[in-house]
Amino acid sequence: MPPSAETYEGIVMTEVSEMSQLRELHDAEFWLVESKLMDLKDRVTRLETTIARGVLLLVANLAGVVMTLAQDFLRQ
Repeated sequence: MPPSAETYEGIVMTEVSEMSQLRELHDAEFWLVESKLMDLKDRVTRLETTIARGVLLLVANLAGVVMTLAQDFLRQ
């Protein structure tokens, strides 16, 4: 005896339900990855700012050393 239309309908509904659950899981995972990427982007931006500030301080200190050496040289 072949399966009835109701049996096929039940199978299709089960597959649709499973696909819907998988889609919800995929959406949740995508949101989590997107959130983590945004956090990473913020951290990288702060790191870049900190590094740029440090480089500027190093350059300013180097300029100060050069000026001090130049003054000492010119006094002699």
